[in-house]
Amino acid sequence: MKLINSKIPENNTQKLIFIFLPFACGYFLSYLYRSTNAVLAPYLSNDLSINAEQLGLITSAYFLTFGLFQLPLGVLLDKFGARRVQSVLFLVAATGAILFSLGNDVWSLVIARGLIGLGVSGALMGAFKAFAVWYPKERLPLLIGIFMSAGGMGAIVASTPLEMALQITDWRGVYLFLGIITIFTGALIFFIVPEKQETSNQEKPLPILKVLKHIYTSYAFWRIGPLSGIAGGTGLAILGLWAGPWLSDIGKFNKVEIANILFISTIMMTIGTTSLGVITDYLRKFNISPVGVMGGALFVFIIPLTIITFGLMPKAIWPWVVLSITSLAATLAYAGLSQHFPTSYAARASTAINLICFLMAFVAQYTIGFIMQIVEPGKQSGYSIKAYQAGFGLFLGLLIICFIIFILMSIIEIRRKKIFDSKDNNV
Repeated sequence: MKLINSKIPENNTQKLIFIFLPFACGYFLSYLYRSTNAVLAPYLSNDLSINAEQLGLITSAYFLTFGLFQLPLGVLLDKFGARRVQSVLFLVAATGAILFSLGNDVWSLVIARGLIGLGVSGALMGAFKAFAVWYPKERLPLLIGIFMSAGGMGAIVASTPLEMALQITDWRGVYLFLGIITIFTGALIFFIVPEKQETSNQEKPLPILKVLKHIYTSYAFWRIGPLSGIAGGTGLAILGLWAGPWLSDIGKFNKVEIANILFISTIMMTIGTTSLGVITDYLRKFNISPVGVMGGALFVFIIPLTIITFGLMPKAIWPWVVLSITSLAATLAYAGLSQHFPTSYAARASTAINLICFLMAFVAQYTIGFIMQIVEPGKQSGYSIKAYQAGFGLFLGLLIICFIIFILMSIIEIRRKKIFDSKDNNV
C-alpha cells in the first residue's frame, strides 16, 4: 500500500508535518487513556460497586501490559520501524477501548485496560525511535520536551473537558468514542509517516541479547534507571488515578472542583515538560547534562509529594501543580541514556528505562489501593489520611532511597571522569 507521503522529509517543516505531528497525536491519546480514571473513578465505583483495590487493579492493568511489552517493543521498533509497529498497536488499543465500553465486571475491565496499555505502549518509544533516526542527538532533549506537551494536552482533556463530556454521555460512551478516534490515529500514522531513513554509515546490527546485556549492565543505566523508574512510576500512579480520590476524601472537593484542579495541574504539567526541554537544551551550553536537570527537578518533585502524602495542606492546590510540573522530569532519562548508545538500538535503550517506569506505575497504582483497603477494609470511598499515608508513603520512601543512590553514583561518576581527564592531559 502506497504512503500518502512517499518523499523523504528534507527540512524541519516537513519533519514537523510528516513525523512529529502524527506521533504527537498518538502520544496525546496514550496520555488521555492513562489519565481518564482519575475523573472516572467515582462513576466506575458507583456503577460497578468496586473498592479501592479493584479500582487500582483495573486502572493499573494499563501499566502492566505497557511495561511488559517494552523489551519486545524495542526490538520490534529497531527491526520494523515506528510507523508499521505503532499503526498495528493502535488497532489493539482501539479494540481494548471498545471492550472497556462494554465491560460489566472487574475482570472484563482489567482485560480491556490491559489491551489499551499494550496498544499504546509504543506511542512514546516509537516517537523517540523516529526522532533518534531523523534528528541530531544533541537536539533530542528539546524535541522530547516539546513532544511531551502532546501528552500534557491529553491529560488536560482528561480533566475538566472529560467531566463536561460526562454531562452528555457516560463513561461507556467516552471509551467508545476514544476507540473510534484511536483507529483513525493508527491510520494517520500508517499513511503519513515515511519509512525509516536509510544511511550508508548505519551501525552494524548486534545480537538482541548482546544489546540488552550491554544496556542493563552499564553504569549509566543503573545510575539513571532506578530513580527515573520509581519517580516516573509513582507520578503516573498518583496523577493517573489516586489524585482524584485524594482530592475528594482528604481535600473535600466536589467532582467539578476536582476536575478543575486536575485541569490546572495538567496545564502546568504541559508547560513544565516543554520548559524542561528548553532549559535542558540551554544548559547543554554549560555542560549540564539532561540527567543533571532530571536530578534537580526530581528533588523538587519530592517536596509536594511529601506534603500530599501526609495531608499537610489538604486545601492547597499548589502541591498538585508542582507535582504535575515535575512529574515528567524522569523522561529526561531517555535523552540522557540514549546518548550513551548507538542509534541502531536507541529504542531498546529507551525501553529499558520505560520498562522500569511503567512496571513501577502498575505496582504503585495497584499497591496503593491494596494498602488502603488493608488499612480501612470494607470501604469503597471516603478513605482517611492514614490510608493514603500508608499507600503513598511506601513509594515516597523508595523514591528518597533511589534519589540518595543517584546522588552517590553521580559523585562517583564525576570523580571518575576527572581522573580520566587528568590522565589524558598528562599523556
